[in-house]
Amino acid sequence: MKIMVVILCVLVAMLTGLASAQGDVYTTGGIYVASTPPGTTALLDGGAAYLYTPGTFSALPPGEHSIIFAKPGYQTMVRNVTVVIGETKNLIVTLDQAVATGSVSVSTTPRGAQLYIDGISQGKTDQIVGNLAPSQHLITLELAGFETWSQMVTVKSGVTTPVTATLVAEVNPATGDLRASSTPSGAAVYVNGNYKGTTPANELLDITNLPPGAVTVVMKKSGYLDYTTTATIVAGQLVQVFATLQPGAVPPTTATAEITSSPGGAQVFINNVFTGITPLTFQNVTPGTYAVEIRLDGYTPYSTTGQVVAGQNIRIAASLAPVATPTTTKAPVSPILAVMALLGAGILAVRVSGRK
Repeated sequence: MKIMVVILCVLVAMLTGLASAQGDVYTTGGIYVASTPPGTTALLDGGAAYLYTPGTFSALPPGEHSIIFAKPGYQTMVRNVTVVIGETKNLIVTLDQAVATGSVSVSTTPRGAQLYIDGISQGKTDQIVGNLAPSQHLITLELAGFETWSQMVTVKSGVTTPVTATLVAEVNPATGDLRASSTPSGAAVYVNGNYKGTTPANELLDITNLPPGAVTVVMKKSGYLDYTTTATIVAGQLVQVFATLQPGAVPPTTATAEITSSPGGAQVFINNVFTGITPLTFQNVTPGTYAVEIRLDGYTPYSTTGQVVAGQNIRIAASLAPVATPTTTKAPVSPILAVMALLGAGILAVRVSGRK
């Protein structure tokens, strides 16, 4: 018995030491994603990586990460997951089916507010966003120096619902705001390890309602060195961070791509495979020939084909044209045909009256 106890103690010590040693090595975690239906596009942190469910995002730094799930015929959804070092979190979702869709037209005073629909960033106002399921959707507007605006809006099939909002300036707020931009654009922005969005082209990313104190801001883009800085958030004040990203020491082997559309919310197919809903950002794009098609109900599809070279920063901005509604014009009635029709009606009336 004593020998068994000694052996058990040794095994426990060995396992404890092994776990401790492994714990020192671990610096990242992971997220396993699955969905109903399977084969759904899962987009991590605005395009840092993507896969088709089921699958695992691995080697993720600790902190909050965002995953957008999208599939044609289903309602797009977003989920946030906090990654812990040495763990793989499980995220299983069920998408609601949405056959007929509608849209919203969002305008704000002042313009340029960050627009979120059901938690998914749609860019800046004013704009139209399509491909929305006929149901209630949460519209959220954020702009540095103004109170966050939120409202549930009912979207109907085949209808564009207008949404107008006048933003109210903050008075003695307890939080501060941060604006971020990068050259080139399309960099994922993390504040204290939490994903906050992607830097848009020719605009600033608004990050609002941050508690006062020092924060670490990191911007990541494929082919470039990570940009890291510290900013001090003060209640009622705005801090701006402008990053000029430096190319990596090793020549890039992949490219990046930003795909937007007007209206937004359009389906994107790359080489005939569905990859997500606009706006989209992709990191680590493998060089090669790609055919891109952007589709939105009620609009003429946009398509383009091109060769992607390592190190490129590709931007595709599709302006979708509404499908022309065919107009039917009545042919002029011949005078002879009109007389014959009248005579026929008179003869019919005589016959009917003669039967009485």
